[in-house]
Amino acid sequence: MRATVSDVARAAEVSVGTVSRVLNGASNVSPEVAERVLGAVERVNYTRLRRPKSAPEGRPLARKNVAQLLLGMDRSLASLPSVASGIHGTESALSSAGARVLFADLPNVDRLPETLSRRQVHGVVAKGALQAQLIQHADEGLIKWLRNVPTVWFLGRPQGADWGDAVGSDDSAVGRLAAEHLLTHGHRHVAVLDPKPNHVTLGQRCASFAWHATQSGAKVEQVLGEEADWQLPLRAVDDVERVDQLVGRLLRSRRKPTAVFVPADCIAAMVYRACAKRGLRVGQDLSLISCNNEMPLLTGLYPELSTIDICAERIGRQAVEQLIWRLDHQDSPNVTVSIEPKLVEGMSIANLT
Repeated sequence: MRATVSDVARAAEVSVGTVSRVLNGASNVSPEVAERVLGAVERVNYTRLRRPKSAPEGRPLARKNVAQLLLGMDRSLASLPSVASGIHGTESALSSAGARVLFADLPNVDRLPETLSRRQVHGVVAKGALQAQLIQHADEGLIKWLRNVPTVWFLGRPQGADWGDAVGSDDSAVGRLAAEHLLTHGHRHVAVLDPKPNHVTLGQRCASFAWHATQSGAKVEQVLGEEADWQLPLRAVDDVERVDQLVGRLLRSRRKPTAVFVPADCIAAMVYRACAKRGLRVGQDLSLISCNNEMPLLTGLYPELSTIDICAERIGRQAVEQLIWRLDHQDSPNVTVSIEPKLVEGMSIANLT
């Protein structure tokens, strides 16, 4: 015999009216009560006789539970301005679309939270660590659950995440813009400085920079950190001494490069410090170009840093747009959306022409 709304109400110990409000996505129900009702729906195997009303115009995620996940990231990484902007973009877009957001921060990716496993989740927007083999080290139950929910990764797809869509910066274009800008200013002996060489996004930017610079006839030095140094939960690059050592290696080159590309502004800020420590002037003794356009990190730097804006907040908003599309096209192949970056020119590059 088919279960009824009354059966759900008895199982959840609430009124029939409360069950109706939960099933219709009303906002005047506490999360605890809503979770109890949804759990009862599953226990009694209740299915609605009618299709729910279509979402209100302009709110395509109304009555949808969307999980916003941070996976494998230390708080220092999640707080970086570019990551925080991406998260803010997803939050704003989810709110505008009318979604009920279930937030989960899982730095150790060692479990599937009950708040997700016990509720119907219609879609996921996820930011995962882009290093340290996130998928391989994650809890099997968590990964199995993720594979069964429409998922959009934002600000990069973790290595091994072969499901879901992804929205991120066009990292090939990031490297190309940086290389072209240095070449335009006459720099023909340049370097890449990267303390995280096995990071998915940073590595792609550096590889693109090196390829485009080399194709244009420039000589490129590679100054890279140790690949085995990074573990989950992944931290931001905050080791001043590590970056200082890389700058020291760079300056000991037989022929010192005239300009350096670093793949993130947090690294660039520490390069400024390492140069000041050695009495070198950025923009005169050594030119520098970076990536992300993270103003909270750049405000105190002088001269102003030339950087590539990856438009992080726009990436977060686009990830939600992609999820809305995905929910209507669940049988379509995986999609990767790349947001075009923009050069923000400062005063950190000497003109050698």
